[in-house]
Amino acid sequence: MGIGSISGSSFYTNTQIPESSISRPEGFEGTSKDVFVRDDSKELKQEQEYASAGRLFMSKHKGGNKGGGKVGGGRGPQGPGRVGNDEVNMYPNRPGYDRTFLGKELPMPTLGDSIKDKVAMRTDKPGECELTYTNFSVVMNKERKQCFFTICNIDGSQSTDPPRNGSWQIDGRIPRDCQLGNEAYSNNDIDKGHMVRRLDPCWGRNAQQANLDSFSYCNATLQHADLNQKEWLELENHVLDSCRAAGDKYTVITGPIFSENDPKFDNHGRMSEPTQIPMKFFKTVVWADDKTGELKSASFVLSQEDIINRDGGLFKSKEGFEPGRFSIYQVPQSQLEQMTDLHFGNIGDITTDAVKLTAANGYTPQGL
Repeated sequence: MGIGSISGSSFYTNTQIPESSISRPEGFEGTSKDVFVRDDSKELKQEQEYASAGRLFMSKHKGGNKGGGKVGGGRGPQGPGRVGNDEVNMYPNRPGYDRTFLGKELPMPTLGDSIKDKVAMRTDKPGECELTYTNFSVVMNKERKQCFFTICNIDGSQSTDPPRNGSWQIDGRIPRDCQLGNEAYSNNDIDKGHMVRRLDPCWGRNAQQANLDSFSYCNATLQHADLNQKEWLELENHVLDSCRAAGDKYTVITGPIFSENDPKFDNHGRMSEPTQIPMKFFKTVVWADDKTGELKSASFVLSQEDIINRDGGLFKSKEGFEPGRFSIYQVPQSQLEQMTDLHFGNIGDITTDAVKLTAANGYTPQGL
């Protein structure tokens, strides 16, 4: 049995079942008048899996549930649950990344041997690591508490501009200690850097839901404001503007480039466990050739090392350090794979040599 409202053909009122014979779902507190029979067992099973995972998440963090309430599935009447000061969302019924979006199958990147044991696994779907949202997906690094990568479908012909009205939320489908919350971003110049740009997944009939989904903490990394709001934004603008102008479809893969030498960071003791700030980020854009339908791609690497090093509010300044400007490079796919140990498969890389993009050429990618 399931609980719901009479809003479609899959529900009918059950008035013939004796009260004593009703088997209620766990946690149900209503009467037989509130019970309906659902003929869609797959949908019911999914709802029960989400509810079970939500209870598990909240039970592990009961002591930190200062805001009270239950884990939410979105911005409903009761609102999402809370752990500490952070809202929690289970993101139910999100389709995630579409592998056939470009007309030819494009699998998600695979993790190499050096990193595959660091992936955060879902608690609601044991054995799976893909966090599905609206028009995009995320795979998390449990040690760094940030994503290995995000992968997003963009449809330029349906792209919209919903207002920036989301609130940042913890994803209840993985453990809290596998993701950063506001404790990492408060009282400093580190932005909650969207890896999937907020506007990229905002197309189609669920554009507003995609807008809200982009505010998952799993879609944020420790990105300095001077990178996030400047050159990184310039590259993001070029990608989305190109996609919209042509009414085209792109798949964009984005993430940090982790290094063992990245500086440790605990936000001046605000974090119970320190992490490390990634010094570089990548973005790979994939599209289908208009004539052949074959996949083509271009990859970019941006560094925030100079910005981080000269920010006296984050770390002690390096004596005698004279920072230069950080750089944007368009790099061959093989080079990016060496840097990340992520493997993208045959995506028709158009870049043969690393090319530096500068203000002089408007940070314009080559061949995109």
